[in-house]
Amino acid sequence: MKKNVALIMLIFVFSSCTFLRNIGLVEKKEYVAKVGKEIITLDEFEKSFAKNNGGYAKAKSKSLEDRKNYLDLLVKFKLKVLEARAQKLDKDPNIQKEINDYYTTLALSYLTKREVVDPGIRQLYDRRKEEIRAKHILIEIPGGAHGGSSVDTSMAYKRAKSAIEKLNAGAPWDSVALEFSDDPSVIFNRGDLYYFTAGMMVPEFEDACYSMKVGERTKEPVRTKFGYHIIEVIDRRPRVEMVRISHIGKKVDRKATPEDTLNLYNEMKAVLDSLKQGYDFAELAKRHSDDKFSNERNGDAGYYGRGQAYREIDQFMFNAKVGDISDIIRTRWGYHIVKVTEIVPVKPFDEVIDDLSKLYQSYRFEYDFKKYVERLKKEYNFKLNDQTFELFVSKADTSKTTSHSNWDSVYTNEDRARVLFWYADQKMTLDSAISIIKTNAEFSGRKLDRQNISSILDRLVEMKLVGYRARNVEKIYPEFKNELKEFVDGILLYHIEQKMVWDKVDLSEAKLREYYENNKEEYRFPDRVRFSEIWVKSESLAKDIYSQIKNGVPFDSLVVKYTERAGMREKLGDWGLVASSENEIAWKAWNMKVNEISEPIKFQGGYSIIKVTGKEPSRIKTFEEAFSEVASAVQEQELKRLEREWVENLKKKYRVVISEKTLEKAFNR
Repeated sequence: MKKNVALIMLIFVFSSCTFLRNIGLVEKKEYVAKVGKEIITLDEFEKSFAKNNGGYAKAKSKSLEDRKNYLDLLVKFKLKVLEARAQKLDKDPNIQKEINDYYTTLALSYLTKREVVDPGIRQLYDRRKEEIRAKHILIEIPGGAHGGSSVDTSMAYKRAKSAIEKLNAGAPWDSVALEFSDDPSVIFNRGDLYYFTAGMMVPEFEDACYSMKVGERTKEPVRTKFGYHIIEVIDRRPRVEMVRISHIGKKVDRKATPEDTLNLYNEMKAVLDSLKQGYDFAELAKRHSDDKFSNERNGDAGYYGRGQAYREIDQFMFNAKVGDISDIIRTRWGYHIVKVTEIVPVKPFDEVIDDLSKLYQSYRFEYDFKKYVERLKKEYNFKLNDQTFELFVSKADTSKTTSHSNWDSVYTNEDRARVLFWYADQKMTLDSAISIIKTNAEFSGRKLDRQNISSILDRLVEMKLVGYRARNVEKIYPEFKNELKEFVDGILLYHIEQKMVWDKVDLSEAKLREYYENNKEEYRFPDRVRFSEIWVKSESLAKDIYSQIKNGVPFDSLVVKYTERAGMREKLGDWGLVASSENEIAWKAWNMKVNEISEPIKFQGGYSIIKVTGKEPSRIKTFEEAFSEVASAVQEQELKRLEREWVENLKKKYRVVISEKTLEKAFNR
């Protein structure tokens, strides 16, 4: 575990720094450091620092001191890797095997990031700079979009086509939506979804909307997990992230008479007139607004994204400029006057990359990856042998799962020799497929029906196609060699540190005892108290129990009978020795006498009755009691010392030159 964590940390920390370069070319570039014959250019430093500090924009705001500290880490990294190579760890057969074992995983990760994730996140960001208003008609498929029968699916499709034909013939959208749409909200919105942006709709729906112009309607129904959709784009416009508003509101009670409503309107009209004459918005908000939240903030109602305010207010503020004041707006809450005080634009890509990554992974990655596999099928001329697949399905024992040891006994050697599918210059036989299914934990416990076998086959195809591409990654992307070198450097770093630092740490008992004797005051128990507790939820029951104690009923028998704290009946309510500052009842117990029993104390949503059974004032822990803490402290101290001494020796062996003048140029060019 420690090994894997170390490798992952190193790969991510230094993955942006390209060390494998032609020295003659690098010399022409500005460098921030020279480590032996290796050079860290200014470009490399900026990329690495930005990647590990939240993007370029955030990295630019960091201090020179932060950059110096990071450069120090990079230099140490370089020194240690140089030493690992000098000691020929890169030639060690065990380490070479470790690198080979990780190669495919690294290549797959690189490909997925390069060909799916990175373009997907960039597309998401570009789309989120725009917002779309669209309306739709939903035709549900009985049993679900992916679970309905072919008959159900066909009927739903025909119904969707009928709706499109009516619209094409000139029928009003509203009437067609009311007639056909299965979306419950159609009754009041006629299918108008209002404004949305990328990341808010399922991928198929989003792709359709972003492919259309204003006024355009889908020619064919769009299939999603919800069913079939007919979509019409009403508007496309640049998006802003947030709008900040100030607000004056008068609430209209549900039981208000027309006269009451008119009086409130007239009051708001007077307020609006005052605003037009230059009166202060904040002062009028404090005097007149019924909205407690904004009233307490001098009218400031905060920031709103699209669709977060009442639609009537939303329509004003997302079409206004800073300083604009609305007319009187009526919503179901009441009357409003709104002033736009700030418009927050969409942030630069670097500032939102982390949030975009999370959003992309949660709503779109799986969809895009499936599309990616479909592209690979075309590129590598994938072909399924339908006859072999049907044989696989027809002979399968549907009463068994892939976890049964002999589920595959029904297939003859002739069956197994048949090709299941072809791709590129490769083929997979049924025997190979069965072997993977039996040995890969991902496929265990799967029922052997058509649907599951089809799903397993899809996954096998995906594994083989992407795996084949990964094996050729260096031909497709020569720069992968840099990624691979950085990864190898990370493995070498782990092993050289293990050899030169971790393995030299002295944790002998003599060493630990010596440290303990010199620092024993640091290892001290606080004042501790031992007590038993009866805890019940009811105050009346607690009082009854306390009354029984006073009448001579043994405390232990009452614990067994009444306490409701989980797991404490078996322990007779014993908390063991706890610090007097642990909680309220521990402090109460510390201030009682041994064998004294308390009255009921309100505690943790119930009532506690405690009996003090022992006390121990603060004392120094014995060596045995402090052993784990002492060992941890000595290990940390030794690691720091050994690492520091080792790095100093490396700096003497490999000359280090730092160019602070160049470092000052970072992010300032």
